[in-house]
Amino acid sequence: MERLKVLLFISPKVDAQPVNHELTTSLALTLKDEADVDLRTSWNGMDADALRSYHIIHIFGCWNLPSAHLMTKAHRLHIPTVYSPLGGLQPWIIRKHRSSYDYTLQRQVIQKASAIHVCSNLESEKFARLGWNPRSILIKNPILTSLITFEEMGKAMLRLYRKVLDTQARLLLDEHSRQAIGHLLELGVDKDVLFDHQHCQAMKENLALLTDADWRRVMIYAADEHIVTILRKGLERIQFVAPEVVIEQIDRFPELQQYAEGDLKSNELCYQHPSTMARLDANLKELEVNERKLCIELLNLKHEITRHQAPLLHLANIYSTIRFLDMDEDRIKEIAREMGLADFAERLMAVLRDVMRLSEGFMPFHLKDDKGYKELSQNITKFNTWN
Repeated sequence: MERLKVLLFISPKVDAQPVNHELTTSLALTLKDEADVDLRTSWNGMDADALRSYHIIHIFGCWNLPSAHLMTKAHRLHIPTVYSPLGGLQPWIIRKHRSSYDYTLQRQVIQKASAIHVCSNLESEKFARLGWNPRSILIKNPILTSLITFEEMGKAMLRLYRKVLDTQARLLLDEHSRQAIGHLLELGVDKDVLFDHQHCQAMKENLALLTDADWRRVMIYAADEHIVTILRKGLERIQFVAPEVVIEQIDRFPELQQYAEGDLKSNELCYQHPSTMARLDANLKELEVNERKLCIELLNLKHEITRHQAPLLHLANIYSTIRFLDMDEDRIKEIAREMGLADFAERLMAVLRDVMRLSEGFMPFHLKDDKGYKELSQNITKFNTWN
């Protein structure tokens, strides 16, 4: 497993309290054998590249601007974070700040954190009642209790860091990993890709660049997006042996976004809208079976995307319909216009081009590569988006 690089940040105001200073300095010392740790009381002068060099940023203490600004920066740069309030969210403390901007800012900090570390049963109970962030972990403070040693706290903290990183695996996918996902997705759906020998060789060379940590992230992402079976089929077809990743044995926080199980529905709408189906029936002829299938899939995918409920599997389903079913392109364009799907379908062609290498010769719609396409691509792939 790769060695972690961790930034521990505590503002001067919070660090001025001896118990907090001892906690962070002792934790940094305990972690040093298992991770590369930087303990800082200021992040001034650290640019985006410097912050991105850390796998995770751990921030200590409430109600101070340096911590709030660092959390905002880390969130914007897609860097996973752990936040330790250090008892600063007790009800009587919150009441002091409730009518000020500090309250709003502090709540935003908590909501942006990948996980919250609480130090006592009481703090855990009070924090849960706030409902600001469901991802909290109790790891007691050895300074305040004899029930845990710093060595035990360090091991527990490393497990928390790993849990956060595995939960946010999609944030850590590099360009090689994202490319591998798209290529294996295409190959897993379309065995004709094997005839493109030059591409398959390039694919193998790219796959060989992935480390065990990369494969762990790829397969976690694949599990989240319901494409594990397709990726494994792609690996089988290209005869590439990837490291075994047992998703069920990886400790992660529950997913905040739930997807429907199974393939994209192609014979009925996944939402209740009788007028939409009536319009579809009115615009389609009886023999236009494949055209109907694609239109229903497009309607369902569009509906899912607007609600952030579309797994990447459903893009692969659209690819299969377009790639392997014959249909009248003039008619499907006409029907898409009548159903208000034209812009969506055209932008989707650009996504299919970039993710699964669908060539324009197989596209039933014109390709629209604009700002809207970029947003659509991110909503479908979820690369570098928070889980």
